[in-house]
Amino acid sequence: MEIRRKILNDMYCNPELRKAIAFSLFIKTRVKSSAVQRWSINKLHEITGVSACAVRKRIDTLKALGLVEFTGKNNRCLVFKSLKSHTSHRNVLVPNIEFISRNDSKKNAYAQNVKFIEDTLSAMLIIDVQNRKNYAKQIIQQSKHPKGLKELKAAKKACNRFGYGNKFRENGISYKYIAKKLSVSVQKAFDLVKFAVKNEILCKYRNIEKRFLSSIDYVKDMILNNYTYIKGGVVCRVYANTYEVKEGSPSARFASVVVYN
Repeated sequence: MEIRRKILNDMYCNPELRKAIAFSLFIKTRVKSSAVQRWSINKLHEITGVSACAVRKRIDTLKALGLVEFTGKNNRCLVFKSLKSHTSHRNVLVPNIEFISRNDSKKNAYAQNVKFIEDTLSAMLIIDVQNRKNYAKQIIQQSKHPKGLKELKAAKKACNRFGYGNKFRENGISYKYIAKKLSVSVQKAFDLVKFAVKNEILCKYRNIEKRFLSSIDYVKDMILNNYTYIKGGVVCRVYANTYEVKEGSPSARFASVVVYN
């Protein structure tokens, strides 16, 4: 499955759009030619397992964006339009999710699968945030240690365009920041990271800065606000986690090339 990068960017701070796109992607896996003949709210409920009220919201969201079309006699055919661009480099891959079969779950398996796609889209946004940080780090390094005049000019131009400074510090991505970018609770942000790691969409790394001080007993009181804990003369400061796309996952293509317009 693929979607346009523009749609991915629009999903920031927009949970309703993520739900609608997940709904559309799941429908496309369940019907032929992305078209639901003689459609009704109840029929979409049977296909997706999503409640009738939620189905109406998803259709309204997609309709407002022009991502669905009503055709045929009396508009009885509902067509879910393509979410991909004809230009391949403008698309991003949605990592594959192993759908739950109806026999493997006591709950509504279809609704859970829609939820899985929604969480996957949220995980892609976390990857995108990390990609932007990696891009900033790369550009700042190129501006300091260019391989040539052409690379120096390109790096300086990018730094000026995006407002990058002269130094890069990896402070990680906090759950609070993820929650803010995705418009979810901090607990939900934690659950999304856990989901992405469990499904091998991304890898999570602890971000700890360590420094050895031989005279730690004498300066401990002076650096109270500059460390998280001290262990064996090593001063440790814990920052937010950093993330990386799981090697070999479909998201690797999405993360390998970062193009920001």
